[in-house]
Amino acid sequence: MGTNNNPVNVLGMITRKRNWEPPGIDLEQIAASVCEKFRISGVREFLYIFQTEPYIDSVYIILDFLRTPRMIKRFVFREGYAWKFYDEEFFHIHCIKSRKNSSQSDILDQIYTRYSSEHPEWHLRRYYAPSYRLLDHIYHCMRRNSVKELLYKAGLDELAADIDDLDEIDLLSATPSEIYGGLPIKVLRSLNCREGAKLICTAQKRKFIRELNLAFPDTFCEELSNAQCCYLLMLMEGRLSVGEAGRLFRAGKKRYHWIWSRDIWSLLIDGESRQLKDRQWLNEMMQKLGCTDPIYGNHLNCLKNSPEQLKACIKQLVHFLTDRREEFDRAIRRSNRKRCSEWQERSSDYIVRYPQTINDFCREAIYMDNCLMAYIDSVINNETTILFMRKSDHVNDPFITIDVQHETLMQAYHRFNRDCTPEEADWITDYCRRHRIDTGRFRFNRELDRLY
Repeated sequence: MGTNNNPVNVLGMITRKRNWEPPGIDLEQIAASVCEKFRISGVREFLYIFQTEPYIDSVYIILDFLRTPRMIKRFVFREGYAWKFYDEEFFHIHCIKSRKNSSQSDILDQIYTRYSSEHPEWHLRRYYAPSYRLLDHIYHCMRRNSVKELLYKAGLDELAADIDDLDEIDLLSATPSEIYGGLPIKVLRSLNCREGAKLICTAQKRKFIRELNLAFPDTFCEELSNAQCCYLLMLMEGRLSVGEAGRLFRAGKKRYHWIWSRDIWSLLIDGESRQLKDRQWLNEMMQKLGCTDPIYGNHLNCLKNSPEQLKACIKQLVHFLTDRREEFDRAIRRSNRKRCSEWQERSSDYIVRYPQTINDFCREAIYMDNCLMAYIDSVINNETTILFMRKSDHVNDPFITIDVQHETLMQAYHRFNRDCTPEEADWITDYCRRHRIDTGRFRFNRELDRLY
């Protein structure tokens, strides 16, 4: 048999044999002169570029509390010269991941002008906020055969900056799509932001995003903001199906389009979170919530063997039922005033009504043990409508939860998302017909229902 003379391209596996070494310099003298020249106040870490021709030369300086250099590292950018592994890690952590260091914008402008002209195939960009990303882009194009080189050249700089969070990398990858398990380049460019990288950092999340793209291709037709990616991650982690998450995201993503700050996102979505300080607080909250309604007590008792789930559930219930109860009650009443009052009706067999308070909503979600809690934001913003269907002789007991969006029936399930009986399905279909709600998409069969 013949031999294959074509070498296999294995990312990051080049033997780093240096055929050139930079001339020696007095690092301490350079660092001392930099500190004296700039007298940088308030900044204890910075990269100083002291040469751009014929190659880029720089030192990274870390100052102690007395403003004297505690650490000095040299970084040279030249074709044919590769750093040691731990130097690459240092530069990635201190210059790329960190956003605290200062920059020499005029010198970086010169570097960008020169190298973008000499190497148009590198597809350089003049990065401003993370200014030293330009140097990282240049280094990996000079170094060649790295994951970052593929990502930077494809315009995926944010993904390159967070590549260390990726769970696994196929070293035989030849394209960004192959690095991320086959996700189309369109999707990767849409998620090219700090929070977007978190949506595709594990195989399970990439699988969800891949299915979401197939069902809702318009989701990734434009670049998503950090806040939009946070919202999508919240839906993904809320035990929603692909159809539910895609439908809710499509309806709500415009609200977060112009929110680029993580702090503002936290105020909008998370509110003020209560700290779970100790077990005593957990026990007190369990007792308090159990006294509020047995439904909460029974559910929390079932979670005792899952401490993290118990903490998360208590934190969520306290947030809704204690910290911001009045605010959510007002929001639900305000949203109900915009809905058709005739959709609420009573018959000899069943009652159908809207949730009236946040406690209404929470006890339904907890008892039904489904993903209803993730719908609160969409219900308040009238992007979807939730209806409670009760038996007439048990008006306070959750029975069937109905979801209607744009006058179309999307879901109608029992506890644990069990299907309705044929008789119940007929009654709901008649109800929808009376109120001109389209039932063409919903089959009353979990195996067939796509939920969008």
